[in-house]
Amino acid sequence: MNWVENLLIIAGISLDVFAAMEIQGAMIANLKQKTILVACGVVAGLELIFYLGAYAFCRLISIKGLIANPVSNGEIIAVVILALLGIRLIIKAFRREFVQERRRESLIVLDYIRIVVISNIYTAAAGCACGLVGTTVWQIIAIILVMSVIMVSAGLYTGLHFGFEKKTIAYLAGALLLWGVGAEIFLNKVINLI
Repeated sequence: MNWVENLLIIAGISLDVFAAMEIQGAMIANLKQKTILVACGVVAGLELIFYLGAYAFCRLISIKGLIANPVSNGEIIAVVILALLGIRLIIKAFRREFVQERRRESLIVLDYIRIVVISNIYTAAAGCACGLVGTTVWQIIAIILVMSVIMVSAGLYTGLHFGFEKKTIAYLAGALLLWGVGAEIFLNKVINLI
């Protein structure tokens, strides 16, 4: 996979984090730099752990030959995983979750860590998809770090200033990015149409 595909996959997955942080940002009274730094560090660390763990596991499966014809079948599995992740984001976009709003003075790590861990299960699925296809790990690490900082900061500021109703747009955009990359992999690498 090339760097554009990797960037789009991580951006699609990170829009779920954006929505989670937007909800948290909507409930705080003010946003401090220290809060943003801690949130970025926690989210980036968790995303790296989940993504790289799943990537390493699926890459090992691919290298050891546990999947017949790992290049073609790995790409097909990656397309299916990306399609399912997109469907999950669409469902989240149209499902109206009840959010118990209560104003807080600052953001507490334990308040959002559960949401981020659940979101990172899907990051692990994306890591597995990339592991089956094969990507450059250092490139992924850089993209995850940059995207985590952007999405956490943007989510917190958007929530603080506009509330949490923009999360639906984030979910839809994430689904479109994942489906776009899945379609490109399918057309380019599976059926060699492009």
